[in-house]
Amino acid sequence: MYKHWKKIALAIAAFFWNGCSDNSSSSDVKYACSLKVGVCPEYGVDFYYCENPEDYQSPDMNKKCTFTPRDPCSNYYECEDGATCTTYDNETIMRCIDAQGNQITQEEFEKNYYEENRY
Repeated sequence: MYKHWKKIALAIAAFFWNGCSDNSSSSDVKYACSLKVGVCPEYGVDFYYCENPEDYQSPDMNKKCTFTPRDPCSNYYECEDGATCTTYDNETIMRCIDAQGNQITQEEFEKNYYEENRY
């Protein structure tokens, strides 16, 4: 009878030991990235710069003057694993760096992260 208890105890131990094994892939886990702040420049207007003030009234202003687009608005995200991301003017591309300062590609972002709902 003693022999059977050893086998049963060994089988139970093996069953629990197998349950503790880490055979899950890190790609199964996705980290949430939540919006922390959205920033737009104070003067968010596209404009032309003309060296000659008279050119502002010229019908050829776009040829004589330099067009300067406004700085884009940006959104800053923080992710659960310490990564940070930025998007500009409603882009869908997340520009991210991990906690160590390494760039995260768009493909890596889509595989390992998601944008947390802001509702």
